[in-house]
Amino acid sequence: MKPPPPEKPPGEHYSVPPEVPAGLIPIGEELSRLEETARFSAQGQFEAAKSWQRWNFILGVPASVFGLFSGGAAFTEAFPVWVVGGGALIGAALAGIMTVMGAERRATRAKTCANTFHDIQDEARRLLLINLASMDPDEAHAALRALCDRYSETRHAADAPARRFYSRAKKNITVGGQQFAIDAAKAAYASTASPPPGPATSAGPTLTPTQPPTDTPADPAVPQAVPNRRTDHG
Repeated sequence: MKPPPPEKPPGEHYSVPPEVPAGLIPIGEELSRLEETARFSAQGQFEAAKSWQRWNFILGVPASVFGLFSGGAAFTEAFPVWVVGGGALIGAALAGIMTVMGAERRATRAKTCANTFHDIQDEARRLLLINLASMDPDEAHAALRALCDRYSETRHAADAPARRFYSRAKKNITVGGQQFAIDAAKAAYASTASPPPGPATSAGPTLTPTQPPTDTPADPAVPQAVPNRRTDHG
C-alpha cells in the first residue's frame, strides 16, 4: 500500500519588510501572525456561511412546497385526507428542523464574522507592508492592540467552525484562493529566477603537452626542460 502524498503547505505568510526598524520587528512579526490567523478564520467562516446557506435552501424550499401543497389541497379536496395530512406533517417537520438548526441565523452570523476577519486581515497586511516602517513604537503598539482587540471580539462572537469547514478553508488557501495576482506573479518570478553566481572554482591544474601530469612519472628518454635559475652575483 502506497503512503499518502505529503500535504501541501498552506499559503505563504508576509515577511517583515527589510526597511522596518529593528525595534519594530517584533510588532511586524506579530502583525504577520495576525494576518495569517485572520486569513484562516475568515475563510473558515466563509465556508461555514456557504454550508448553512445550503442547508437553509435544502430544508426551506421543501418545507414551503409541502406547506403550500397541503393548504391548497385542503381547500380543493382533490386529494385524500392522508395525502394532505402527510404533506402538512412533512412541511411542519422540515420547518421544525430549520428552527432547531437555525441555518439562516448561523449563515448570517458566519458571513458577518467572515467579513470582519477579512477586514482585519487586510488592515494587518497594509500596516505591515506599508505603514509600519514609518511609525513610532507607541503608534505601532496602539495599532496592533486595536487590531488584536477587534480580532478577539469577533472570535468570541463567531460560532466555532466544524472540522470540515477548516479543512475546506485550508484547501482553498493552499490552492491560492486568497492570493492576489501580483503576489502570485512575484512568487513565480522568484521560483524561476536563476541563482546568483557562486565563487569561481578551479577545476585543477592545466596540463600542457610538454608538461606531464604530477602523478605520472616522466619518461627518462625524453629530455626535460631545465628551469631558469637566477644567480645573484655580488
